[in-house]
Amino acid sequence: MNQKEKLQAEYDIYHICNFPHGVGLKVKVGEFKPYFPHGEQLHLYEDMIEWATGTRHMPSAVCSVDCHPGFRKFHQEGMAACCFDCTPCPANEISNETGKCLFTAVGNPSD
Repeated sequence: MNQKEKLQAEYDIYHICNFPHGVGLKVKVGEFKPYFPHGEQLHLYEDMIEWATGTRHMPSAVCSVDCHPGFRKFHQEGMAACCFDCTPCPANEISNETGKCLFTAVGNPSD
């Protein structure tokens, strides 16, 4: 198989439910198309997935809320990597959309 043929592969994503007495159910819940643009390669059929909460709505991560401008992410020790507090950026620093503070040069603008 050459490189071009490998790029054309598509993958179906299945959820397999096992029930008592050897009974199972295979449900297609999405697909992956590597040749689609980045960020559009994975498609999940949210209405086909029943989460442990008993709903069909994709749960959000507990720690997924971004920090507002002027704040940065500060990791909560002993917690998962996605858990953080938002703390103000130090003086002479600003935040961008990633939740990190960037140093800014401070000086008098020339006339």
